[in-house]
Amino acid sequence: MEEIKKAQEVYKSIKIPSKLESCVKEAISNKTKKYYSFRGLKYAMSTVACTFVAFIFFVNVNPSFAQQMYDIPVIGDIAKVFTVKEYHENDDLKLINAKIPAIQNTGNTDLEQRINYEIMTKMNDALKEAEDRAAEYKDAVIATGGEEKDYVPVNIQVDYEIKYSVDDIISFVIYKSETLASAYTETFFYNIDIETGKNLNLKDLLGENYKDIVNEAIYNEIEERSKDSGNSYFTADEGGFAGITDEFQDFYINSSGKIVIVFPKYAIAPGYMGVQEFEIDEQIF
Repeated sequence: MEEIKKAQEVYKSIKIPSKLESCVKEAISNKTKKYYSFRGLKYAMSTVACTFVAFIFFVNVNPSFAQQMYDIPVIGDIAKVFTVKEYHENDDLKLINAKIPAIQNTGNTDLEQRINYEIMTKMNDALKEAEDRAAEYKDAVIATGGEEKDYVPVNIQVDYEIKYSVDDIISFVIYKSETLASAYTETFFYNIDIETGKNLNLKDLLGENYKDIVNEAIYNEIEERSKDSGNSYFTADEGGFAGITDEFQDFYINSSGKIVIVFPKYAIAPGYMGVQEFEIDEQIF
């Protein structure tokens, strides 16, 4: 009973996003449209913790996430990253499998609300865009003389991986991919200082000389990897690595407490070499 009272108090303290009301009104007025259906809302609302009720209500105006929620703590005693929503859909247009993470028990309610709302909004937009591209591709197949049976549904996946967690730092990565004839991937990086609520950047962790530290490490590693005849990095003239431009370069913190710089497929090397990662040998934690 005491836990329920605490949950209710937290729920009452949640600030409803300013866009929530307009989203809900738009959903109701367009209820006949597929992507504004409230399918599954009642079930979802009955199974989620009170601390996320308002948050989940916003999310469920879009059936891209209209599935059950469940809490699966996976790290730490102080902070947890868990799957707040899992969604599966299979039709003649697309095959979607999505696991959406959220954070809780950080001791920083404002941080949790901000990060969780941001994640849900980004994933909601990403899935909607993926579905739109799938529809456009199917139309293109038919417009160029193909038949509906010739179209292969787009495989859309969303998942996440926890990279590092201590009492005051969480690092996790969300992956969204679309696969048809080739794969298209988006990656979202979160390196969160729980105490300050900041999403950390390279300057925060490595100091003013972060560029020199990172660039030297990457140049040395590229040189070492290039000794393998199977590796062929682009030159600077070909658009290859020429130094990071700012502190917001994509990275995560690995289990050893070190920064790992990440470059997407095709960014600095041919596609067959895949995503390129470089560990920076600086013990930041």
